[in-house]
Amino acid sequence: MGALAVLASAVLGCAKPVIARDGTVVMQQKGASGAAVVTANGIEYHDTKDVPQRIIVHDPDEPWHAPVGFILPADGRFTVTSHPTVLGTPGLAFALRPSDTRVPSWGGEVLVRVDVLAPAAEGQARAPERIALVIDGQGGDTLALVETVLAQLGGRDHVAVVDAAGTRVVVPAMPASHRSLILAAVAKRLEDARPTSIDLHGALVRARAILGSTGTRRLVLLSDGRDAALLTAETKSALASLSKEGFSVTVAASAPDVDALALEELSDASSATLVASVPVEARQEGLRAAVPPAGLVVFRDIVLRFEGTPAPSHVLEASGGDVRWRLESGELALGDVYAGETRTEVIRVTVPPWVPGELFKFTVTAHFDDVAHPGATREMKAEVPCVYDDDIARIAKSRNGDVIAYASALATLRRLDAAFVGEGVARAGGLRVLAQMHAQSMALLARDMRDGSMTEQAELLQALLQATQ
Repeated sequence: MGALAVLASAVLGCAKPVIARDGTVVMQQKGASGAAVVTANGIEYHDTKDVPQRIIVHDPDEPWHAPVGFILPADGRFTVTSHPTVLGTPGLAFALRPSDTRVPSWGGEVLVRVDVLAPAAEGQARAPERIALVIDGQGGDTLALVETVLAQLGGRDHVAVVDAAGTRVVVPAMPASHRSLILAAVAKRLEDARPTSIDLHGALVRARAILGSTGTRRLVLLSDGRDAALLTAETKSALASLSKEGFSVTVAASAPDVDALALEELSDASSATLVASVPVEARQEGLRAAVPPAGLVVFRDIVLRFEGTPAPSHVLEASGGDVRWRLESGELALGDVYAGETRTEVIRVTVPPWVPGELFKFTVTAHFDDVAHPGATREMKAEVPCVYDDDIARIAKSRNGDVIAYASALATLRRLDAAFVGEGVARAGGLRVLAQMHAQSMALLARDMRDGSMTEQAELLQALLQATQ
């Protein structure tokens, strides 16, 4: 705890913040009412009387920027959670969870967690699987292959990622619905300095332990062939043992310097499905054939449009999907959805300035093509209600801790980091300590509310932050 306090003091740029035993941060401002604000210089205190000035944009091409930093409760402890707004039709639903129900009258932004749910009818989806991805490579090709495998998985699947460099668990076993979290963790691991020692056999043993001994288990080994570990007798023996134990084993290799016959011998000796090709596109196609999709494609070209009243509202950033900027609104394109797929994304949406006490709402419209009814684009919409407020303390206390904690975990993995400090995220010392406090705060909130699902999510975020330390 002492080391954490020293580290937090370095990150928090305010006068003598105190880390409480439960992990919350207390800003010592006697007799004041306000909130902590994350800025490029660290965490600062804003009194309720210090109302930020509105930013008036005169040019539609001018980049958007927040009038104030990321608002936190003064004690760093969240006390409320989100209530979802649901859009639904048979076979497809969207749960929208905003980070705020009170929005700044001087303008700002709201984080929205979007859960895409596509429950499968009988015969539409395969049985759930436990999947381990073992990485024996680096660079963009490896990340593209990881993304290809994750795109095949559904909400009932669980996935873990192990790096052969240093035999490190990059992602502990978690539901595959957290695709963007998993991809961000892998991307960070590949970008950071990694150990030069390769222990592929050790990574396979560790993956075997994570997958357990029951259920449908699948191991996918992604190798760039830059080291000799792939073709050793030890690796062949480990892969053969996995196949004998009932694991489905797939090896995707790009090995221009490795003899093709040796790869075939590896496949024969281990009973593994071999996907060997230099072009990454060919390996992606091979992986799609080797790893069965969660189910049939039931909806195509899904687009969520966010419109604000008052206008305009724009989607600034998303953890996944394609962000599109419209004149008065913003869109998030999510592509196709399989039966049985569950997917979680977080987006940033702007809020224009307006009068305190007045209502603000997001109208969210979903457009998509139903495979069962070709040629007809379907549409459904719902409203996410908010209210304008000029009291920064009241805004801070009403923030939804579950959405904030999830988004801050993404931010530490370099997705959505602009939501917290913008371009100053590195200068502020990073957000890891803050994200750890958010996850711990959510665990305490789950305990107080006796919410088992929230406890599970808090544990997931804490495990991911620990694994990517």
